[in-house]
Amino acid sequence: MSEPLKLKQWVNNIKLQNKLVIIYVVTGLLPLIILFVFAYGQMRSILMDRDVRSMESALRQSVTTVDGQIEVYDNLSNYITFNETVSGILSYNYSNKYEMYSQIVTTFDPLVSSLKYFHNDINKVTIYINNGIKHDTTLAPLSEIENEAFYNSAVNSTNINWYVDKDKKELISARKMSTLATAGITGIMYINVDYDSIMDIYAKGLIDNSGIIVTDGNGSIISKKAAFLDNADKYILSDSRFTEFIEKADFSENVCSNIAGYVLIKQNSDVTGWTSYVYAPKSLMLKSTNSIITMIVLALVVACIGMAAATIFTSDFITKRIYKLRTSMEKVENGDFDVVIRSSDKDEIGALIHGFNSMTGTINNLINEVYEGKLSQKESEMRALRAQINPHFLYNSLSLINWKAIEYGQDDISGITLALSNYYRTSLNKGKNTLTVKQELSNMESYLNIQQIMHDNSFDVVMDIDENVLEYESLNLILQPLVENAIEHGIDLLTDRRGVITVVAKLHNGLIHIEVKDNGIGMPKETAHTFLTSESGGYGARNVNDRIRLFYGEQYNLKVSSDENGTVITIEFPARKPV
Repeated sequence: MSEPLKLKQWVNNIKLQNKLVIIYVVTGLLPLIILFVFAYGQMRSILMDRDVRSMESALRQSVTTVDGQIEVYDNLSNYITFNETVSGILSYNYSNKYEMYSQIVTTFDPLVSSLKYFHNDINKVTIYINNGIKHDTTLAPLSEIENEAFYNSAVNSTNINWYVDKDKKELISARKMSTLATAGITGIMYINVDYDSIMDIYAKGLIDNSGIIVTDGNGSIISKKAAFLDNADKYILSDSRFTEFIEKADFSENVCSNIAGYVLIKQNSDVTGWTSYVYAPKSLMLKSTNSIITMIVLALVVACIGMAAATIFTSDFITKRIYKLRTSMEKVENGDFDVVIRSSDKDEIGALIHGFNSMTGTINNLINEVYEGKLSQKESEMRALRAQINPHFLYNSLSLINWKAIEYGQDDISGITLALSNYYRTSLNKGKNTLTVKQELSNMESYLNIQQIMHDNSFDVVMDIDENVLEYESLNLILQPLVENAIEHGIDLLTDRRGVITVVAKLHNGLIHIEVKDNGIGMPKETAHTFLTSESGGYGARNVNDRIRLFYGEQYNLKVSSDENGTVITIEFPARKPV
């Protein structure tokens, strides 16, 4: 007898039950194991990618928030540095000390001290000059800071420079006052900001089991924060180990995942020149997959029991059910975890089917729990960021009103201004995320009215509003950043024509369509292309774009069009009535 015939005879001699076992193992159990191994690998990859994206988003939000705070302080420094009243008081040739003291007490002190009053994070505001005058904490001689580390660079530069001392927990802004230099006086504008209030912003954006390290422009560490739940000392990077990591790291799109079991993400700041690094051990990032492993093992056990029981059946009914189960498994292998097999059978194969449904349902729930948790965290971060969008404009405007009131001796107006500032400081965090289009347009018009006063009505505003859109729902604070960009980067740079800002709002195909136009100088195509990305130097319009995409969906975003005749920014979102 030939070898093929012998093999065929041997197969024919195997008992039917054993044949079924072999068939079920080959066609059912092995693919099931491969599927689960593949699914587990995919889950690990999905969860890892999701955590990395969440860490990137949290780090970007933290850096943006810090940049916003620093820009507030930079604006305050500019306000005092280029204030003609301040420079006039300090450079004036007084006939006697009483006359000088009167000017300092009645005008100089309120101007400089108002910075601390409106911003609790500012510890000290002082102008140091070389004539030896000292008054309270607002005016002091240069000799007091000649031995400080920042003195040499500050006294030779009119640019705003930030100096950080991690050990002393000091965050200082210092610059030379050019307005005094023209009068032959050497003066330094000095602002000391609360170190913890700025550096704690980074910690608030950390996800569990991660840490953050911030370095200055020279690569020196200026802040370290961590949010490890267990064995913190084991996972926190020391200064030397962090330096070793940075020397070896090969960042791809600001992410490095091949450093000694850690994921390392960096974000540069164009405002401060600092670089922020978030790190997390891979072992802790993948800890959430332990429950998936348990479910896979339990599902395999259930599958084995079901296939063992299925060997006692030889009818087409059994094979059909096995085929149906295998087809469903292939769908899961292709990423469809919503597969459900309808069956009321109570036998072993029925138990296998129910176990499969339970496994896919549990995996689906695990995926949804992780996704919804990250989405909730993102929403919380956006709400916190919304409360911080451009508050310095309001405070600076109120500070201007206060200064004017003091200058003209209107103490009642000054008191009202200070009270109003305090009221808005405490109430900004209590606003809702949405309002009507009418209220949002009113908010924008108020901002434009103030800007026109500040610009001596040097530009015009044209409003083309369809009344049908006014009662629909809108996210708040999405128009003010856009008109602010139009003024600062378009209208303010015009020299050959009068500036015009046009706002159009209409209802079109179930969408709210809003355009903010200016006839400014426009921007290059490369700048327009990166205007809403992290490559852009600004953050106001980018934050509006992120909030719209998060609230309405990825398909809704800002559109930018610009040429030498001006810039048009378009917003579209679903027309919804307020709840």
